[in-house]
Amino acid sequence: MMKQLIVTGLTKTFGQGDNIVHALLDVNLSVEKGEFLAIMGASGSGKTTLLNCISTIDKPTSGEIRFEDFDIIHAKENELADYRAKNISYIFQAYNLVETLTVYENIVLPLQIQGKNIKKHQDKIEEILDKLAIQNLKDKFPNQLSGGQRQRVATARALIDDSKLIIADEPTGALDSANSEKLMALLQEINKSFGITILLVTHDPAAAKYSSRMVLLSDGKIMDDLERNSLSNEQYLQEIYSRTR
Repeated sequence: MMKQLIVTGLTKTFGQGDNIVHALLDVNLSVEKGEFLAIMGASGSGKTTLLNCISTIDKPTSGEIRFEDFDIIHAKENELADYRAKNISYIFQAYNLVETLTVYENIVLPLQIQGKNIKKHQDKIEEILDKLAIQNLKDKFPNQLSGGQRQRVATARALIDDSKLIIADEPTGALDSANSEKLMALLQEINKSFGITILLVTHDPAAAKYSSRMVLLSDGKIMDDLERNSLSNEQYLQEIYSRTR
C-alpha cells in the first residue's frame, strides 16, 4: 500500500524558557492510503495538536509532514490553502452547520465555495444522501434535526467534494451512545466503500474499535501502535482497552 501521509520528527512547543511545553515531541507516523487511524490519548496528550499540524491549522516547531508528494512544512500560504481545499474534509463535534441553510444547501456548500457545478455532482449527492439515510431530511433546517441527524449531515458534507482525507475530531463527543455507535459504523462503512483515509481523534475506545489501526499518544509522544488485522470489533475493543488503561 502507498504511504499517503508521512510525519517525521514532528515537534511542537508552546511558551519559552522555563515555561516551554512540548505538545508534540519527535513524533514519527506514516499512514497508508485508505487507512482508518484512531489517535487516542488523554486530554493534553497532543492528539489534537497532531491533527492541527497535519491540517495546517498549527505550524510545528520542527519536523516534516508530507501528504503524497506535497511538502506541508515548506509550502507557501496559497499552496496550503489549495492543499486544504483539494484534500481535506472535516467532521467536528460541534457539527458546524449553517443554521440558515437547508440540509441540502449545507451539504453542497463546499462545492459552491470551490466554484464547482452542482448539477455535475448530482449523482454523487444522491448516492451520499441515500447511503447516510438523510434523503428525507434534505429540505429541513439544522434546528429541526436531532444530534445524530446533524452529525450525518456534517458527514455528508465531508464526503461531497472528493477529499482524500477526512479529519474527525471527537465526532461522537456530543452524541449519546446509540448515535455514537451508528456514526462510527457509518464512518467505517464510508472508509471501506469510498477508500477515503480517515484520521479520528477520540478518547473513547468504543469509537476507536471501528478503526483499522490505533496509535496512543502520551505527553506528546507515540507510546503504542496497534493494528486491527483480523480482529473483530469486540476483540479489537478489548485490545484497545488493555493498551489505553
